[in-house]
Amino acid sequence: MAPVCPQTLKSYLPLVNQIVAQIARRLPANVLRDDLLAAGVFGLLDSLRRNGGNGGDTFEWYARMRIRGAVVDELRAQDWLSRRRRAAVTAAREGESGAARPTCLVSLHDLTPVEEQVHLVAEDEDPAAALEARESYRALFRAMEQLPERERQIVGMHYFDGVKLKDIGAHLGVSEPRVSQLHARALGRLKILIQRAAA
Repeated sequence: MAPVCPQTLKSYLPLVNQIVAQIARRLPANVLRDDLLAAGVFGLLDSLRRNGGNGGDTFEWYARMRIRGAVVDELRAQDWLSRRRRAAVTAAREGESGAARPTCLVSLHDLTPVEEQVHLVAEDEDPAAALEARESYRALFRAMEQLPERERQIVGMHYFDGVKLKDIGAHLGVSEPRVSQLHARALGRLKILIQRAAA
């Protein structure tokens, strides 16, 4: 193939920018525009090598198709879902809300230990036991929501945050024996609420 004249390449770069701008409007912020521009330039180079750039309007139409194709190929290469799965996810989102919603990504480092236990299964864990544990956690959380605010705070701080009863008392402005009483009352209420839910 003949080498591409740099001046010809430069004269069609605004076309690449225009096509990338049109496509980028519908994309999430995590897609890098520079990657799309690079793919578009490769598409332009390919069209110039194949056609030479001397066809006027006909060449511009051809170049548009090659540039757009190269950008779309780059987007597909960056997508970790297959085309079929991406279409299914998009259709499900549009069905839920009538319009596509932005994706929210959460790092596994952002999960608390309790969330890890509720949502993730360890490799060596029995799936049936994991399901049972999740159901127990859900029952516990539903029961905790029914506790009075102060008792819910004590249980949450002690069992989920690892705070000692003495420190909880200082935080709430009550004595340690009083925190111990509230703690015992909360555990009794939780037991009754969980038993009622299971019945």
